[in-house]
Amino acid sequence: MSVKAFLEKARPLAAGSQILKFVTGNQSADMDSVVSAIIYAFFYNKHFPDKVPYLPLINIPQDELRLRRDIELLLNSHGISAKHLVFIDDLKRLLEGTSKVLDLVLVDHCNLQGQELIALNKANRLKVTGIIDHHADEGAFLDANPRIIQSNGSCSALVYNYWTNEQGESAPTEVAKLLLGPLLIDTSNMTQKVEEGDIKAFSSYKKVLEGEVQALGVENDLINGLYKQLKSAKKDLNGYSFYDILRKDYKQFAFTSPTGTVNVGFSSLGKSIKWITNNFTAAEIASTLDTMCHNFGLDIIVITTSYTKKENDEYTREFCFSTTGTRFAPLASFADALVLNDDIYGGASVKEKVLLVNKHRPFEVYNQVNIKASRKQVVPVVKDIIEGGKLN
Repeated sequence: MSVKAFLEKARPLAAGSQILKFVTGNQSADMDSVVSAIIYAFFYNKHFPDKVPYLPLINIPQDELRLRRDIELLLNSHGISAKHLVFIDDLKRLLEGTSKVLDLVLVDHCNLQGQELIALNKANRLKVTGIIDHHADEGAFLDANPRIIQSNGSCSALVYNYWTNEQGESAPTEVAKLLLGPLLIDTSNMTQKVEEGDIKAFSSYKKVLEGEVQALGVENDLINGLYKQLKSAKKDLNGYSFYDILRKDYKQFAFTSPTGTVNVGFSSLGKSIKWITNNFTAAEIASTLDTMCHNFGLDIIVITTSYTKKENDEYTREFCFSTTGTRFAPLASFADALVLNDDIYGGASVKEKVLLVNKHRPFEVYNQVNIKASRKQVVPVVKDIIEGGKLN
């Protein structure tokens, strides 16, 4: 059975069961999360054909899939579209007026993300039964089985390794092709953040695809071609508003400070602040930050950027944040691990635009010298600052 055929068969079953079984990725709903959820559900159904299937749950509203052109490109190449998937707004409709409960497997995160799922958990209508993740262990749901949390470039590789190595499943060619996408994106075509689990999965994918390609090294046209296509689609922001860009790769956390809960949103961008200030006015930037904080009840919004400067191929990261509370204003001064300074790409012109934004609301922008610290590392840094009481 193809992945598409599985989704077509399984999706209608969601409405007919008292216990809804879902596999969900994290709130950013990036390619790794989406494919990890789809493939876990596919392998579960293949391994347990007589049991109620798990369905992939995409942890964003359906209309936000359009912001993820790389995911749409990959899924469409396998005949999969939004109609084959369940989104967080679909879940609301499935649960409305019922006492149904969720059996939930988490992939690409190890604690609940998103207001809807957190609320269901508080209402005792949700049980996390499994976790496969490559982020820092948050110590939640210790009785989950499987509970695999280990460092790796791509979570999808861990999902694949679990089902093929521990459960003895075999991967069809189509599945290997689908899994190549997030692995190549997350490891920059197997050149960065590559760990043992990635190498193991990549080797297996190439063996599965042996019948289709002759050369299986890094020069392989299939692999390089897929990576270039997906990377180009991921970086394509044409037609997006600044709000769209902030929502494209977004996560939200509630941290507990000594004086109460602090809600922090984290938007990850593949463009520089220079690009942002060249494409949007100061008023647009400020009003969008206002809207994000209002819509999601944020005390702080953090923006992390990562990009390569065209003129010298220098890989660069930036750390930015906005808050209306003076209490949180010193945030950057405590983020020693990020090694921040004011050597902003674009220099004086960018700083002038940032000053204009600050006439509307506080907005701080820093060059991040520690380029190894992606959002995966930035979130714990901010969490420690807030929960350690440094901003009180």
